[in-house]
Amino acid sequence: MFRIKCKGIFLTVLIYFSSVMLFGRKTEELKIDKYGIYEVSFTASANYDNPYTDLKAFAEFVAPDGSVRKIPLFWDGGKTFKLRFSPDIEGKWSYTVNSIDRSLNGLKGSFICVPSSLKGAIKAMSDFPHHFQYSNGEKMWFMGETAWALFNDNEDEKLDRAAFEHFIRKRVSQGFNAVHAMLLSEAGWGNSGGMPFIDIEKQVLNPGYWQEVDSRVAFANEHGLIVGLVLAWGDKNKKVPFPWRLFPDIEARKNYAQYIAARYSAYNVYFVVSGEWHAEIRTRPGEEDEVRNEFVEIGNILHEADPHGRMIAIHPMNSNGSVREFNQASWMSFGDYQQNYRNLHERALQSMIFNKPVVNSEYGYFLRDQDGNGLPDKDNSTSLESIRHASWDIVMAGSYFITGFGTTYFGGNRDPGPFDVDAEKNHEWENQSGFIKGFFEGIEYWKLKPADSLLSCNTPRGKDDRHLNKITPPAITYWLLSEPGKQYVVYARGISEKITVTIDKASETEFLVRLFNPRTGESTTLKEHTVIKGKYDWTPPDKNDWVLYICGL
Repeated sequence: MFRIKCKGIFLTVLIYFSSVMLFGRKTEELKIDKYGIYEVSFTASANYDNPYTDLKAFAEFVAPDGSVRKIPLFWDGGKTFKLRFSPDIEGKWSYTVNSIDRSLNGLKGSFICVPSSLKGAIKAMSDFPHHFQYSNGEKMWFMGETAWALFNDNEDEKLDRAAFEHFIRKRVSQGFNAVHAMLLSEAGWGNSGGMPFIDIEKQVLNPGYWQEVDSRVAFANEHGLIVGLVLAWGDKNKKVPFPWRLFPDIEARKNYAQYIAARYSAYNVYFVVSGEWHAEIRTRPGEEDEVRNEFVEIGNILHEADPHGRMIAIHPMNSNGSVREFNQASWMSFGDYQQNYRNLHERALQSMIFNKPVVNSEYGYFLRDQDGNGLPDKDNSTSLESIRHASWDIVMAGSYFITGFGTTYFGGNRDPGPFDVDAEKNHEWENQSGFIKGFFEGIEYWKLKPADSLLSCNTPRGKDDRHLNKITPPAITYWLLSEPGKQYVVYARGISEKITVTIDKASETEFLVRLFNPRTGESTTLKEHTVIKGKYDWTPPDKNDWVLYICGL
């Protein structure tokens, strides 16, 4: 006997061989949406001292095209093991379970994958690999938020399931389509199911915690959010309660990575092998290469255990900024997944060489006031102008950002007051971050490439500045994205004199010229039909930040 999950409802059925006979009558084959989830619960025959570590079981799926996919089953409490899989090809799928457990070994099942309107998870565009698309081919302009405590509860911060659901609904309504979060809390918080591990050093896992995480990931997906799952945190001076360091050895770390792939890869997720991986080196000074190689091994296991091919990243510390070195690993799906606060535009450009999406995953937490003295205390976060300028500097390098808000990014714990997605002080940045996404979604952004050398101005670009003793982007700068001869995006601030755009076309061409205001989201047509040959001169209206869009007709 086992249970099948179909469209959120569990059905308990008796299975005879390939599931085509039920109480002596032939039944219709189970249908699962393309990019939906097929989930089955099995009962093991024996009791195990530690089912999480002691019993291994894998399912081999045969796809409609004859290819074979392999995924582990995961322990879910008692004698229960589950199989969770997302089909991406229409037609009949079948599988066989392999295990040392006599009740699990040899179990078979099948279903029919049918057409659906589901988008699936994300991957790099096949023809424009610096950008994202959903599994169904639909383009995705990635706009993410940090919510490290997304899977946790905390009474003091008024963070619970209701607050989580309100957060998801609100962020989706504001245009966010991605969020990344820690599976193991840096603060040591649990949720309504308890703590994630009863004893992490002895590998005693608590399924109740993970069942609540399942439900929250599913809820986020159902509302249109892709979830970046950070497996564990680097150890920050041994203050983190569930760091990679506390697993007893590399095999325990690999086992955990395999468990996460088995449990979550069927959802619309991407994985982040570690948060601030460099912090592990602090506990093992002089062993940077060894620590790096261990994280590569963990990523290898995560990738091998995931038949869905979800994107995988790893997250650095601010002092190191980049994880470009991990592009030597076969699993690294991003050109970079930076935590970087300095020289935002230039350092994003440095990572474009890998022909993969580049994301600045941590560059500011808007108006965060950790010590509660009334002054924002995070780089690129001390004012609306600072975080807006920082975000535009990132996207004008052909990169993407994961922004953050002091009241929400750490469950409310790093800002006065409770977790609060409705905080009035956030409203302007919530709006203006959406203006960035709206602007790019209105054009063929995926065809654009950074081309700053095609801009000229008598005023030189500035350098990073400071406000309230924190880093802010340059007061004066100008950047260009270009699809030569067809479309150009100029971003400038601090300039009130002529900027010249070199148009890469010898012949005269008619263009539409529009001015976009990144503070209001308003767009104004400057010239509906203007003939441009060689160069175009533009003088911004004032020293505020402005965007000029030039598009061939």
